[in-house]
Amino acid sequence: MAAALQIWSPTFSRSFDILPPSVRAAVEKKVDEMGARLETFPHQRLQGRPEFKLRVGDYRVLYEFDVKQGRIYLHYVGNRREIYKRT
Repeated sequence: MAAALQIWSPTFSRSFDILPPSVRAAVEKKVDEMGARLETFPHQRLQGRPEFKLRVGDYRVLYEFDVKQGRIYLHYVGNRREIYKRT
């Protein structure tokens, strides 16, 4: 299967743009890795929320995905101390 299509929310895009370049590169690499093996990737669902979390060092990416359509919906990215405070 080809890599999954990444759909960035406006919130994700704004937050991603202000990250340090090294963190941006790490996030991109990890999201691409997840997209390449979307079906077998070990997704971790957040408790009481529909999103899943992806750990990238001290940063987290909150996302949802659809294996049948091969899509990843990227909602938020930020430092682990602040990311879970979002609604």
